[in-house]
Amino acid sequence: MEQPTRAIVRAIVLAVTALFLLPLQAQAERDWEFSAGVFGGKAYHSNQDLKINSGDNGDPFHGTVHGVQLNDSGTVGGKLTAWYLPKKYNWQPQVGFELDFTRFTADLHPQTQGADGTVTTPGMQLGSVEFFAIRDLSVNTLAANILFRYPIWSTPDLPQGRIAPYVGFGVGAQRAVLSLQVIPYREVDYAPARQVLVGMKFFVMKNLAVFGEYKRIWSSHDFTYSGSGVTPPGYEETWSVVTNVLVGGVSLHFQEVTEGAMPCGAY
Repeated sequence: MEQPTRAIVRAIVLAVTALFLLPLQAQAERDWEFSAGVFGGKAYHSNQDLKINSGDNGDPFHGTVHGVQLNDSGTVGGKLTAWYLPKKYNWQPQVGFELDFTRFTADLHPQTQGADGTVTTPGMQLGSVEFFAIRDLSVNTLAANILFRYPIWSTPDLPQGRIAPYVGFGVGAQRAVLSLQVIPYREVDYAPARQVLVGMKFFVMKNLAVFGEYKRIWSSHDFTYSGSGVTPPGYEETWSVVTNVLVGGVSLHFQEVTEGAMPCGAY
């Protein structure tokens, strides 16, 4: 999965780069606003299933562990956004395109959770799984979002509104780095990711805004612990990483109005 996911990342970066170069060749009627922001907050992980293939351990089993708890963590990130301002009707939202980076951790500490699955012993079923070793998981998500916003409270100094609620969705790639504390071991996995978000910006001044945002991110990662010496050949874990991100941030805004452009709201 690593090579296709790297291709996704390259495609996202190229697409967003083209997006930010587009206004340089825009036609006269186009009107764009750019912003660059940073944010920080908290990442809350939903309890999820973790699938295990025990491999060749002498008594192999395939199972799904339910309600696995990943430790909540702090989160930081940044975003580059381009808004296309003109619209034909008053009820239309403004449309934006965004490159969004989010970083957090999702560590798994010792715990016992219920499970179900198949075992080789006749008449026996998998009832629970106990995790002994601490697994540290560092996660980076890069996504391309499509956004929609409705500016509120427009003034002569702030024609795009002082308050801007927005919603959006995106797809991208997630990089997860697994490490163990009991031995020096590190494993990297790349996987597709998707996300939805909702937020609100408050413009302190024309070029400076603060914002709050909620985002939910979904992804899944496979780890084999190959070469670690702690698992048998063929062992594999599939982690579902579903994260609720609640952040606050600050952004700088720059507007590009080409000659002859119609200001937003003029019809």
